[in-house]
Amino acid sequence: MKFLCKECWLAHEPSTLLALCNECDARTQVRRLDPLKTKMAGSAGDGGELVCRLHPEEPLEIYCGECRAQVPPRAVMGPQSVVALVGDTASGKTSLLWILTERLRQAASSGVVIRQSFGDSDEQLTRAMREIVEHGGPRPTMKTDADVRNYAWELMTPDGARDGWVIAFHDAAGEVWRDLGKTAREYEMLHRYLGLVGAIVLAIDGERVAEALDTRGNGRGVASPDLLAAEAHEITIIDQLARKIRARGYPVPVGVTVTKADILWDRVEWELFRRDSGAKPEEIDAAVRELLARCGRQALLAALTKSFAPLHFFAVSAFGHAPGVPLQLSALQPSRVEEPLLAVLGADRVVA
Repeated sequence: MKFLCKECWLAHEPSTLLALCNECDARTQVRRLDPLKTKMAGSAGDGGELVCRLHPEEPLEIYCGECRAQVPPRAVMGPQSVVALVGDTASGKTSLLWILTERLRQAASSGVVIRQSFGDSDEQLTRAMREIVEHGGPRPTMKTDADVRNYAWELMTPDGARDGWVIAFHDAAGEVWRDLGKTAREYEMLHRYLGLVGAIVLAIDGERVAEALDTRGNGRGVASPDLLAAEAHEITIIDQLARKIRARGYPVPVGVTVTKADILWDRVEWELFRRDSGAKPEEIDAAVRELLARCGRQALLAALTKSFAPLHFFAVSAFGHAPGVPLQLSALQPSRVEEPLLAVLGADRVVA
């Protein structure tokens, strides 16, 4: 198990941390501490904390050895345990993440729950959602967001028997993904983040899917520039992730997720995407695969099949309806938002 710094996306061993014992009142690099003065309280697998041997009742405050940001004081990460939420600009990632984190804090949530947030993740996400709540949509993703907009939460099973997972989002505009291979220095933290990824949730904008059905699906109309850009960015994201992951030599699961699925609910053939349809996971999976093929995403499907396994397909709605301005929080009816995360965690191939 390792200690994660969200600010610079380093998964630390204790030897690369800084620590502060409030009783000793001296910050020291853990690797330079006298072994007689430091120990792990509990095992790493039990989420053990570093404590001062002189004051074992006082857990150490720990900090990233690179950026000096404070790090959660327990070992929380297994190998390649980060679930990355990725997708094009305006694909619904922020809304999905906001609703998902809220659901994972509820006692009735099944499968996994949030144990803690990293750094200012909750505050950042709240600021991002304010744009959607007050103005009906997010602000445009800037290239510089790849360095500053990043969120992460530690997950565990409700009984605490399993932990070490992290759901994380590191924002990056389409042009950043396109030039990713040339930007190792410019976006070093983004590259570090991708190096920790062990599972992926890919968000595909349901609004663009519906548009593609109405043009390509019936042979009428011409694809808009926004649709063409979204499709190009999706392929670029998957190609760049595949390059990062292919060399590892083990499978990485992906939850391919059509967001804003409520746009499709009133079409008879896609009624099964409704929250109350009673459709089984395998029926949803088959329907989403067919939907993406019919709307012209064959190249994306081929790229996913070539580089990732297993693949799971979902149709979700964060709000249950199109957002109004301002968004009425009391009227939200999320549909199936937990399913992609639970699927890729269940399929997780953790490498020792």
